[in-house]
Amino acid sequence: MPDIKVITERYLQGVLSSGDEKILLQWIKENPENSKLIFREKDIWDSTQLASPGIEAVTSTQWQHLQDKIKTRTIRVNEFLRYVAIFIIALASGFWGHSVFFTEKAENQQVEYKEVEATKGQVKEIFLADGTHVWLNSDSKLSFPSDFSGDNRKIELRGEAFFEVTADADKKFLVKTGNHTVEVTGTRFNVCEYPESKIIETTLESGSVKILTGNIIKDLMPGQKSGYNTETAEIKIGEADLDINTSWKEGYYECKNEPLPKVFKIIERWWDVKIYYPEDKFEDERITGIIRKHKSLEHHFNVISKLVKFDYVIEPDKITVIVQD
Repeated sequence: MPDIKVITERYLQGVLSSGDEKILLQWIKENPENSKLIFREKDIWDSTQLASPGIEAVTSTQWQHLQDKIKTRTIRVNEFLRYVAIFIIALASGFWGHSVFFTEKAENQQVEYKEVEATKGQVKEIFLADGTHVWLNSDSKLSFPSDFSGDNRKIELRGEAFFEVTADADKKFLVKTGNHTVEVTGTRFNVCEYPESKIIETTLESGSVKILTGNIIKDLMPGQKSGYNTETAEIKIGEADLDINTSWKEGYYECKNEPLPKVFKIIERWWDVKIYYPEDKFEDERITGIIRKHKSLEHHFNVISKLVKFDYVIEPDKITVIVQD
């Protein structure tokens, strides 16, 4: 079998033959982690092209030399690129939006309910009256009082948010989504409640939370995730992958064997586009890789279309996926 590294280099350089493509796809299917490697190598290649626009090709020796250099500085370089990218996005596209600060009310001021919405293509940071820090994901809405003057701190969520709750043993913090409530006193956790999934997920990073629905009460421990089925009212608790469930607030999604339709839905929210695709063709297709907000749609569809065979057309507000019969 030909050297897969050589074939990968040809793919990155855009000179992949039909024979090479078959070998590459077979290699990807052998192990889902191989597709994640393709995403990472594509990121590295794009970064070198951006830094040196005049480069048209590199030899195998040069590419290996570059990879060896990168391996010795992976963490530092990745962290630098990530924060630079976030800063650029904030200036160029307003992806992160403006942080919203709400302070304690004056004695003669009435408590008001407020709403903050992160539209498609946005992520917003919010500070509540008690100091709680909230990251609100795209296509989500948060409703909350201007002051927590009662015996609890109750807010309502539609969509997805990550909470860093200020500890207060005397006032429980309640996140309500429909007839499902998450109760905490002080902790870090994520709640995902997008209607199309029919599953409300709560992921606990630290502290402790209770899941309340009807007469059911479930406790979560750090590193656990609960899934509440809105149709059957059942709750399942299992081990959480924090990289998958909380990475979005850092500007990327890490997908591990995720259904392709779910990946498309993430892209729709983050880039505010509509993806048209034949649903029956992708029911069993799954993706492993990293979706980065600072990367272009072309970048991600270039990679995904190689992992799952299809053509595509990108227009300003929509993407059409074409599958050849």
